[in-house]
Amino acid sequence: MTEFLSGLTGLDLPILSWCLLLLAGAGVGLSKTAIPGGGILAVVLTAMALPSRMSVGVLLPMLIFGDFFAIGKYRPHIDRKQLVTLLPFALIGLGGGYAILRFVTNEQLKPIIGAAVLAMLALQQVNARLKKRREGLTAANRPVSPVVTAVFGVLSGMGTGMANAAGPILSLYLLIAGLPKLQFIATSSGFFFILNLLKVPLFASLGIITTQSLRIDLLALPSVLIGALLGFWLVKRIPQEVFNRIVVALAFVAAVKLLIG
Repeated sequence: MTEFLSGLTGLDLPILSWCLLLLAGAGVGLSKTAIPGGGILAVVLTAMALPSRMSVGVLLPMLIFGDFFAIGKYRPHIDRKQLVTLLPFALIGLGGGYAILRFVTNEQLKPIIGAAVLAMLALQQVNARLKKRREGLTAANRPVSPVVTAVFGVLSGMGTGMANAAGPILSLYLLIAGLPKLQFIATSSGFFFILNLLKVPLFASLGIITTQSLRIDLLALPSVLIGALLGFWLVKRIPQEVFNRIVVALAFVAAVKLLIG
């Protein structure tokens, strides 16, 4: 099996690494359809399975593929005003993430990804506490300070540009803005779909997306589909809170491993 995979991709990896890569794909699919934190786990799993720079490039097409599922389902609920407000600042942050990727090596990037993921996990916990404090409130689309919008926009762009790991940052912003559930999911999906498409030529120019990384994606994309379909099936059957806790715990352990080497 490993000989076949190596011949197809030109990459000699142990079977465990291929399993981690497929789990990452399933995590992407689940994160788009059922488990908001699943994307963070996918980031660390790909970084554990592949060289750090390659992992960023391999994960991007998987994320775009997963975005199609979310966009197809939630597109009518996208808050276009929020997108127009956030995207200019996100583009600035995306440029910063691009600069970081341009000058760091594989060895330097792995702990950076680990630290970024730990920071994102901390923000996820802030998200959860903020959501609990605001349960029962009916206010939607609350006005947000332009400074707050700028800060979160830049950080979201930098996080996704550097390590595909900005979901919790945007989630916290959308909670502050008070978007209802469907608008929340749809706007987040639209935001990252646009930025992920913009990242393709940037990553290609850095040699992060290559014909080799795309061959690896061909093997991983079916697992994204399986994860998305599984998410559609599970979302109504198993408590979201249980899945979120499992994902956060696994992502924390994996991020620490990346950080300490």
